[in-house]
Amino acid sequence: PLTVSIVPAISAKLVMNARGEAGKISEDSLRIAMAIALPMGVGLAVLCEPIMNVIYPNAHESGPLLLCLLGVASVFVCFSLMSTAVLQATGKERLTLYSIVAGGLVKITVNWFLVGIPELNIYGAPIGTLCCYVTMCVLNLIFIARSFEKSPSAKEVFVRPGAACLIMGAVTYAVYYAGSLVLDYDSKLYMAAAMCVAMLVAVVVYAVAAIKLRAITAEDMKLIPKGEKIAKLLHMR
Repeated sequence: PLTVSIVPAISAKLVMNARGEAGKISEDSLRIAMAIALPMGVGLAVLCEPIMNVIYPNAHESGPLLLCLLGVASVFVCFSLMSTAVLQATGKERLTLYSIVAGGLVKITVNWFLVGIPELNIYGAPIGTLCCYVTMCVLNLIFIARSFEKSPSAKEVFVRPGAACLIMGAVTYAVYYAGSLVLDYDSKLYMAAAMCVAMLVAVVVYAVAAIKLRAITAEDMKLIPKGEKIAKLLHMR
């Protein structure tokens, strides 16, 4: 849904020959993608153990680490979708094919070597997925930087959302594992309760941190359906 909103917004500015404004919208859209995807990926990584043990109690012991790796990879999956949409909006959708092919080759290569190592085995698959999408994101960013006069700011796109997620991840980890001091995590009920509390705390902490650090602004919310109403509700500037 976000990419559907972004493409016409950027294309309209380019048609009006307002490349500076189109570049600003592109930067904002990439920051929004990170601000939404990053906390989800961090949440999956930090709470991988309780998520697997509660939802899939009889899963293989490798499950939590697999989920952790794929949680991190999911951030780059989402970012690649948004960066691909930006390139499509600039009329350079063919460039995305190069990044897809490159990512696919990296995935095949990493899987080929890592899965065959007994110590890694199945863990090589999510590592390959992570490397694949990191490659795609890096190439897409290079293509985007060459499409506009000003490259997207790393501070705006990555640092602000990253700082908010760092705070959220630390607090979430502390809340969940502090529960082990008072609760018996051998009980799935107690583990599920601690997990839910940690998730609720994570949502509140991230919302406050993202607004205070301006990872998402009221101006950004205009690019999201009904975003202006949400911005007013959260008193965003």
